[in-house]
Amino acid sequence: MSVTLVSICGRSETGLSRPFFGEGDDGHSYFLKRDNISRDQLVVEYVISRLAEECGLPVAPVQIVEIPSDLTRYAIVERPDEFCPGAAFGSQRIPFADELRVSHLRQIEDEVKLRVILFDWWVRNPDRQLSILGGDPNVLWDPTLQSIHLVDHDRCLDPNFDEAEFKREHIFRDVRPLIERSVFEKWRTKFESTIYNLGQIWEEIPAEWLECESGIARSSMTQQEIEAQLIKPEVPVDGILPG
Repeated sequence: MSVTLVSICGRSETGLSRPFFGEGDDGHSYFLKRDNISRDQLVVEYVISRLAEECGLPVAPVQIVEIPSDLTRYAIVERPDEFCPGAAFGSQRIPFADELRVSHLRQIEDEVKLRVILFDWWVRNPDRQLSILGGDPNVLWDPTLQSIHLVDHDRCLDPNFDEAEFKREHIFRDVRPLIERSVFEKWRTKFESTIYNLGQIWEEIPAEWLECESGIARSSMTQQEIEAQLIKPEVPVDGILPG
């Protein structure tokens, strides 16, 4: 069941897509992506975020959020051409959460870091980087629960994925030497088992993301293509192992 947006509060100052954020009729606030990214990115964002949920990763809760035409008609927002009525990707806003900093890394369990870096390798996510010089980790830190929430997966399945850069720049690269083959195989099996849920996840995608009313495709992504990329990734599956 989707959520309906009841108010628009503003737009993020960070991130390439600078998502809007507003309140849903379920009482939660959401970061919203729709016309500020491509339809291919919308599909990838939703599918990979849902797969991450199915794998038990700490993803910020995902929801389809309906943006009413009345709200877009009267809303005063930056770039109104990117705030249009229809189904949007919604990532639940975590109260008091802020972007993860280097100082938080020691407070995160190694097991959590291992799961994240292995998942990001599997889905070819180039967008989780951080160093003492800065970066864009796309990880939120919840100071209340002392835990993390993963966000922004629209660049996954990157055709230009740089393996060396990933190993060098990933926010949790410090645990890579700890990846034993038994741990790797355990999570590889877990990840690949979630592919069986891809059909159900695909059915959740709003039809308007995939094609217009006349039947013309809006996205080049298909369930079969994504499934093939996950079953037979373009990078060596065990390439993340140390050594």
